[in-house]
Amino acid sequence: MMMVNLMFVISVLVTLFSMSNAAFTYDVSKATGLGKPLDGVGGLSGGGCVTRLLPDYDSKWYSQIMDYLFLPGFGASLHILKVEIGGDAQSTDGTEPSHMHTADDENYQRGYEWSTMVEAKRRNPNITLYALSWGFPGWVGEGKKSPWTNSTVRYTMNWLLGAKKYYNLDIDYVGIWNERNWNKGYTLALKAAIVTAGFKTKIVGHDSGWDVCKTLASDSEWAAAVDVVGSHYVGSSIASDCAALNKLQWSSEDMSLDYDTGSLCWARALNQNYVRANLTATIAWDLINSFYDGLPWSGVGILRANEPWSGHYQIGRLLWVSAHWGQFTKAGWSFLKHGSGVGLLDNGGSYVSLTDPTGQQLTIIIETMDRDRSQCAHSSTVHYTTTNQTATFQLDNSFHHVTQLNVFFTDLNIMDVNQAFTYKGIISLNDGKFTLQLPVGVLYTISTINGTKGTYEAPSSQPFPLPYADNFDKHQLSSEASYFSDQTGSWEIVDTASARGKTMRQMVPEATISWCDEAIYPYSIIGNSSWKQPLNVSVDVMIEKSGTAFVALGVSRGGCGTGSPGIVFSINTINNGSWQITDSTKITNPVASERISIVAGTWYTLTLVVLQDHSVVYINGNAVGRCELSASSHSGWAAIGSSWDYVQFDNFRLQLPN
Repeated sequence: MMMVNLMFVISVLVTLFSMSNAAFTYDVSKATGLGKPLDGVGGLSGGGCVTRLLPDYDSKWYSQIMDYLFLPGFGASLHILKVEIGGDAQSTDGTEPSHMHTADDENYQRGYEWSTMVEAKRRNPNITLYALSWGFPGWVGEGKKSPWTNSTVRYTMNWLLGAKKYYNLDIDYVGIWNERNWNKGYTLALKAAIVTAGFKTKIVGHDSGWDVCKTLASDSEWAAAVDVVGSHYVGSSIASDCAALNKLQWSSEDMSLDYDTGSLCWARALNQNYVRANLTATIAWDLINSFYDGLPWSGVGILRANEPWSGHYQIGRLLWVSAHWGQFTKAGWSFLKHGSGVGLLDNGGSYVSLTDPTGQQLTIIIETMDRDRSQCAHSSTVHYTTTNQTATFQLDNSFHHVTQLNVFFTDLNIMDVNQAFTYKGIISLNDGKFTLQLPVGVLYTISTINGTKGTYEAPSSQPFPLPYADNFDKHQLSSEASYFSDQTGSWEIVDTASARGKTMRQMVPEATISWCDEAIYPYSIIGNSSWKQPLNVSVDVMIEKSGTAFVALGVSRGGCGTGSPGIVFSINTINNGSWQITDSTKITNPVASERISIVAGTWYTLTLVVLQDHSVVYINGNAVGRCELSASSHSGWAAIGSSWDYVQFDNFRLQLPN
């Protein structure tokens, strides 16, 4: 017999009356040694621009969101934060700014990954930091359009040095190039530079597939430079030649599902990635859904926070699945051995047991996900069937000191997040054992450690505010303007040292070494992807030397690709100048145009008024053209854009037409 509190008895009895199942017993022991050390559960801020709207939140709501992700014993309590090394390149949902737009430029105030790491580290000083590039500024290719150059070694090392110098951040791991080919010479050179700098940063190779193991197995010199083998969307499996390398092996990008419904995938993967493949870290893409709805992979993240104007954010069940691990384990704890606390359940599902370095603490995590309902994106696990079952866990004398265990429970068949991660009381062990009824789709954490379901009350959701205006003077230098999300290129606040004050400037003078297809003309979006209504947008623009500048409405596409449909009003300095209206940010096949004088270094006010049945465009308040493109034919964000040139923008205004 086991003794439990009343709440837990009621829960078990209700389950017992509703199911018929088989019974199995599983041993929990450290008498014959331990399994591999846990490296942790993590989230990925990057790949790309997924955290873009987070820094625009008021500090109160920003702090709450960070607590949910990183504060030990409150929410997810993540062990690992992986970030993108911004490269000015489109990397899924936008571009993250580089610390070196050009070879002679260095700026470590750009972007939001610095503050994300600082705030994570402030909440959990022991969090592991891991960085990886998705793309690179064009200059590092030294004219070859390839990053395997000495310039790229200098570029990456400068980022690591900047993290330490300006933020006192020690980066624990660095990758090579996300999901793209990698290079032995570059890996060896980077390793040597890290050692020379006196850093302890370890190299992950190579954030793609398990094929890396075959490469390293045949090249001992290359293998010696790599500390961790990282693969993506592994389906809880690993190539047979990886184990022989005797290196850490991680699922360095996984999940990629909705912040709530992705919880089933996450519950299964966290357990089975170790049970089936001995993977000691699993990292979710992405850390946070803090990018506009309408961009690729909308809704994906450990939590959702994409309304900085209202402060609204949403916690789903996926965060509380993370808490089942994060609050009851730490990096450096050890798994027990397979068959002695780690394994597959006989009727489907899995269990893992971990203990702290002293051997006094014990955490057991049990999941019974249905295989077909718990697949993660881009992957597929082996086939198995899960049915209702009864499981008894027998602790041996190596855990004789454990007499009581705390119980946290999530039934992932229930969509209500308020029912997730519920405390079920204390199990008092009898002869070192306890028994659970395990229906399909549940997650238990049984631990000597107690947890907490931290709670804050988020503000209610509100639509994007109209009218909206920004003259950019309130923003910090080198930052991105509130609510703008760069889709190609990189815009940042600069000081003109004139009466005009601060402006927003497109900073990337050439196409990047990109991770995916990029827009022909860089552009940055703002607002709502579902806007299908008359709108008026205007902005002051100044082309510094030569090129194109534009303002747009009805922009319906972001992410990878060569551009977006939209109603686009542009000016350029080509052959003394002209204006055009086009139906795409590619700025081809104008539906209306006229040659006029556009002088570099001169400010012009561009206004685009989109009505229900036509559009009108203005330069400096004077109507210059119209077309039949309209609110009836196009829907989407507002945007500004330019050629790959230095172009400044000021006095952005977005409103309903008069």
